Amino acid sequence: MERFQCVSHLENGLDIKTAGEFVREAIRCTSKITIRNGGRKGDAKLIFNVMSLGIQKGDVLNMELEGENEKEDAAALMTYMETNL
Repeated sequence: MERFQCVSHLENGLDIKTAGEFVREAIRCTSKITIRNGGRKGDAKLIFNVMSLGIQKGDVLNMELEGENEKEDAAALMTYMETNL
């Protein structure tokens, strides 16, 4: 299992467009991806799960990846999140 954290820099919080782009990026990964925001968690490949986390600027997001390519997927997703979230 690979884990990493990322802090959200989205000025107005996570909107549906940004969530959709994030989910598309997560779907490209072959690993199972769980995203956590505080006490809430969800499948990063499902837009309703991601939107239900209520991500706002300054939130610390915890990511957990499991699968054969978890290291590569974690690196790619971390880069994406640091740039876009």
